[in-house]
Amino acid sequence: MNRIVTLTLALALPVIAGATPFIVKDGEARAEIVLAEDAPRSTRFAARDLQVYVGKMTGAKLAIVPKPSETGLVKLFVGESVGTRALKLSTKGMEHGAYRLISGSDWLAFLGNDTDFVPTEPWAKRNSDRVTGKDQRAWEKASGTPFGVPNGGMYKNRERMPAELAREPDERYWTFDERGSFNAVCGFLKQLGVRWYLPGELGEVVPKHATIALPKLDTIVKPDFPLRQFSVRFGTANDPTTMWMMRLGTRNPYGLMVAHGMHTMTHNEYTLKNHPDWFALYGGKRDTKPGERLNHLCYSNPELFQATVKWARAQFDVYDYTSVSIMPPDAYGSICQCKLCEGKQIDEMGSRGKLSNHVWDFANRVAKEVGKTHPKKKILCCAYGANTNPPTNIDKLEPNVQVMIVGGRRPRNTLPEQREAIAQLQDGWRAKTDNPIMIFENYPNSSRGFYLPAFVSKVQGESINKLKGVSLGEDIWLSMRQDFDTVDIGFNHFQVYFTALAYWDSKAYDPAAELAEYCRLFYGPAGKPMQVFFEYCEPNYQAMEKNKTKVDRALALFDAAKAAVPADSVYAKRLGLIDVFLSTLRSKSKLLGRKRGPVPNMRTVGSWEPKEPIVIDGKLDDQHWERHRNWSVGRLRELQTGAQPVFGTTVMSAWDRSGQNLYFAIRCDERPGEKLNVTSTKREDEAMWYGDCVEIHLETDSHSYYQLAVNPAGALVDIDRGVDRHSWFRWESQAEVATHVADDHWTVEIRIPVTTDENDPLNFVVGRKPSVSLPWHFNVCRQRIREHGAEYSAFSPTGTAGFHAPRKFAQFYAGHSTRFDFDPEYTDYLVAGKAADALLRGRTNKDALAAYVALAALDKSTELQQATALSRAATAARNLKDYAKADALANRISLSAMAKTVRMKTLLAQRKPADLLEQYGKEDFSKWPFPHVSPAAFARAQAHIQTQNGKAAEADLQIAFSLTSDKRLRTSILVNLGHNHETNLKDDAGALAAYRRNFEGKERIGGAEEFRSVQQAARILSRQGKHDDALKTLARIDAVKQTGSWRATTYAIQGDLLTAAGRKQEARVAYQNALAKPGLPKTWHEAIEKKLQ
Repeated sequence: MNRIVTLTLALALPVIAGATPFIVKDGEARAEIVLAEDAPRSTRFAARDLQVYVGKMTGAKLAIVPKPSETGLVKLFVGESVGTRALKLSTKGMEHGAYRLISGSDWLAFLGNDTDFVPTEPWAKRNSDRVTGKDQRAWEKASGTPFGVPNGGMYKNRERMPAELAREPDERYWTFDERGSFNAVCGFLKQLGVRWYLPGELGEVVPKHATIALPKLDTIVKPDFPLRQFSVRFGTANDPTTMWMMRLGTRNPYGLMVAHGMHTMTHNEYTLKNHPDWFALYGGKRDTKPGERLNHLCYSNPELFQATVKWARAQFDVYDYTSVSIMPPDAYGSICQCKLCEGKQIDEMGSRGKLSNHVWDFANRVAKEVGKTHPKKKILCCAYGANTNPPTNIDKLEPNVQVMIVGGRRPRNTLPEQREAIAQLQDGWRAKTDNPIMIFENYPNSSRGFYLPAFVSKVQGESINKLKGVSLGEDIWLSMRQDFDTVDIGFNHFQVYFTALAYWDSKAYDPAAELAEYCRLFYGPAGKPMQVFFEYCEPNYQAMEKNKTKVDRALALFDAAKAAVPADSVYAKRLGLIDVFLSTLRSKSKLLGRKRGPVPNMRTVGSWEPKEPIVIDGKLDDQHWERHRNWSVGRLRELQTGAQPVFGTTVMSAWDRSGQNLYFAIRCDERPGEKLNVTSTKREDEAMWYGDCVEIHLETDSHSYYQLAVNPAGALVDIDRGVDRHSWFRWESQAEVATHVADDHWTVEIRIPVTTDENDPLNFVVGRKPSVSLPWHFNVCRQRIREHGAEYSAFSPTGTAGFHAPRKFAQFYAGHSTRFDFDPEYTDYLVAGKAADALLRGRTNKDALAAYVALAALDKSTELQQATALSRAATAARNLKDYAKADALANRISLSAMAKTVRMKTLLAQRKPADLLEQYGKEDFSKWPFPHVSPAAFARAQAHIQTQNGKAAEADLQIAFSLTSDKRLRTSILVNLGHNHETNLKDDAGALAAYRRNFEGKERIGGAEEFRSVQQAARILSRQGKHDDALKTLARIDAVKQTGSWRATTYAIQGDLLTAAGRKQEARVAYQNALAKPGLPKTWHEAIEKKLQ
């Protein structure tokens, strides 16, 4: 704030015992407020505030009069009037909200520029003007251009005047009204001790005075920046927030067009339809898809350049703007792929500079051309996203280019190395232009999910002080909602208040002193401990994302402050606002106190980075994916139990070399010929979740967490789960997605742009490429929904009924193979289930039985988890031949299909196939939930085999095989298929085909069912007279390396095959080997003895 002082009497001590005259004396009004009858809108607000707050301080109500009375009262001139003109008081030079306080023997004047804003036609008066296209048609007529109307939201910047201040019905005041006299009144009230720390009465500090003396002064106060803009539109914000912003001395000047002007120009039906070649070429297609939020452009196109120049000139001619935005649409991260743009993206300049040369060249050329006709106007472009860093192909920008750096001050970056990076960015841009820079900031706001205590008043003030004299000011985006004055205002007010405060008072602004005063006045007895709390949070809050010690220290400091004030005091209410905001931090402390349990991990390796670009076509046939299948493939498990799902899903991942693009390749197996369940074909359509889809959840080092969902039609829904629920769908990943549908599977291929730039929270995944020391956490999930049943699976099963369990996300990193620490004492259903499974595999059935029963009784276990645990407990009971126990356990299973399956298995174990068929022979498995069909169909098939009903067995076995991806179960089914064909259907060819599926194409075999299949296939080939093939097949089992019965029986069968081939001597050696090995069944032993006699 720049002051010109001719005579000042300090107003910090306004109560002067013997001073006369007075504004208020012993609670009695000694002054009147003079307000011209034709006073501008903001001047009327100023007079009202002066009357209200003098009344709150003293109890006296000052009259508001159109001209001075003859009563001898002190005259308080608010704004220009006949009285100020008679005193020859001028507002000359009072620009950008500057004000003058000047007094005489019996008067005090509050003066400044109070110009009422008058909008230039045409402009939209209401939303319907935009919806119907009325404003677009009016703009086209006025400008002679068919391109987008630049001021579509003008109506949001006006609000009805309060009834007591309105001069006419439906009079409106505007965000763009100048408020010099209002600032003067606020400045005077502040010197009397009034403060407005947050919206509404709770945010006010109003001292009590019985007497206010008339000071002697002549003070001119000028702001340090003409632009002091916050994203508060008077037509959408509520009254307490609007008045708070006015009292903080903010200023939103008309005619400064800032963000994404090229989007405004081209994102319309006319341009998309008539000029497709103006739009970027991606994957051979122009980015002209109707209905998309963003359509990116080809800045090498000469026609687009000429049209942009024309559009900019039209805005200056029609609306007399001071600047026009020639900034790309939001989320511009990849250059057009046409020949004209080839080579213009410089990846070596990183994610914040790769498009700088391209974008700034375009803006600079537009400015040069426009400057020929409008030399005093500015072409504004934001240093943002992929064009944040200064270009290297331009030494000096045109004199009419206005640079606005997004994140150019970044107050929440409080660490020294972060401040140094900001300083370098500012210096780099100042070297490119002779104009003062501008700053755009996205403030952390709780509606975006921010919860860390970033109370950064020191860096806030210091960073603004450094810009005084080199910057025109700032535009601060707040993610405003209508409940801004209530929801988490305990945090949100702090950053706004100390920012607005620093815009005044020149470089004398002292952030430490202002924080101390704020704490003392606003929190009373808790002032000192609150100051300690804030001063601790500022340098430490960033570490609180992962450091529990720092979190707990901050919370303890705040609790100490709470304890310092009476619970029913106004100070307690103010502290309560911060207390509410800190609730998420308290939850974070609890989470940090618990290590993650054991979760899987997925890594990418530098040498595995794609050697050539991955084409996003959904086919997964790129060289990188083909090679990746030999390295690392992740597999999804059933969500709640961790079991093998019916329909398998695999996932592969990759980074590009720049670390700016993350790729996933996902394959979802399907039942051949079955129609997929596609419930949406549109982007952001939540109907997707009624059908088939996969989801990717990403928790980066910077944000927790993002969700991307894709269905077989390629429809995408992307959500930021780290923000308030109402804002989930505002975020867009800008992901490139393609899907491919085959007969027995469907695939998803996706490229997800990743940036380290946190300035655009509504686009892109924000984070740094994960490493061993700083991994991300992620999950890939799938849902398959059919009329009869649904299946949910995940790369890292959550052990719950839902996908959204961030603490169960898998580790995701780039680097060497690593074992991550986890809490060895952590337990849940999945952990306890694995322990019980180990007991069952180890044949300690009694212990396994007890473990599964206990597992089913776990608190908060789901119905499926309970049923699964009881089913496995029944397996242990059958192993113990306690069939009554197995039946009792089945009776406890609430899922009918699973209970029936347990009973079938128990009957088989008791060798009662007829009873099984009598009870369950007519079950229609097509009506069963498909995840539970396979084990039941397999059990019934075994009963049919035992009762020699080959056809019925074949039908059930085929059903069972088609509805499982469990490798062990599939090998068992194939063995039984072979056996049924061989013994019941008398079909050696069919049997051989079934057996072969268990071992052909496999490099290694080792399972019992695989060995059994080899032996039986060899026997069939021998019966067919194919002796060499039979021996070659049997050789898949290396008998020398086997132990136990498999070694002995393989030698025995080898003897049979050699005998059948007429090679009796070799057969005799094989038989002798069989007899010499342990594990040969008694009946086999006896048979061989006879053959050797």
